[in-house]
Amino acid sequence: MTKGPLKIAFYDGEFAGDVCALMHLCDVEGEVTPYDRAPYHTLEEVLCVLDLCEERYSTPCPTSGAMTVFVGRKRGNEVTPIARLDVYARDGYASASVVGLGPRTDTSPVHFGPEDGAVVIARKVLAAYLQP
Repeated sequence: MTKGPLKIAFYDGEFAGDVCALMHLCDVEGEVTPYDRAPYHTLEEVLCVLDLCEERYSTPCPTSGAMTVFVGRKRGNEVTPIARLDVYARDGYASASVVGLGPRTDTSPVHFGPEDGAVVIARKVLAAYLQP
């Protein structure tokens, strides 16, 4: 039985309780199911969806030093929130706080380029975070 596609929403700015105060950058929706192993856990699936998106599409670059990424699961028209990534970028390095999947966890900084869009930055942060 399918869990439903992920909806990953990217916003420029730091979330302070009101999403309306943030500038919407883009949304990515998708679902990835492995055939040769156990199901992905949520952030692994998010990383796979972002990989697929990055290969095919460019996305806007955040203009501030902060980006908020909301991760949810769609069922029909409803989206159930799962996690939030509070991404901070400065001087070519980005890191994030992962909120909503247990205790808040901070990631190590990763390098990003000035041309990297929202999806690329989030993917780089998640990839480094999920490396064993």
